[in-house]
Amino acid sequence: MTLTFPRPRDAEPFAWGLSSPEPREIWERFSPPYEAQLERLVTILCDMGFDPAIGGAGSEDGEYVRAEYKRHSDVVFFYHLEDPADARFMASLDDDALRTWIIESWIGDRTPPTPHQLQP
Repeated sequence: MTLTFPRPRDAEPFAWGLSSPEPREIWERFSPPYEAQLERLVTILCDMGFDPAIGGAGSEDGEYVRAEYKRHSDVVFFYHLEDPADARFMASLDDDALRTWIIESWIGDRTPPTPHQLQP
């Protein structure tokens, strides 16, 4: 499935409610900062070899990104986007720091060795 941004608004409820009549905070689905952050995350995940999908809209815990790491078909990335603390944390990372965090927190040593590393 191809994701495009900004996404069309749905009628699902917001996990934390809204701070104003329209979404405007980085943790409020469909606000400009939320959509920009989600697009950045999806782009970086794709560039790193993940297959991201968005789910959880309208749930108590809120929307999330779930991404399978294509090298070994495990779900190794799962992150809630509507939690204000989580949204602020991700916003505090530049692109390089976000990549580093994904590797350290989600991939770790699960990256399979390259063919060169397997040769005796």
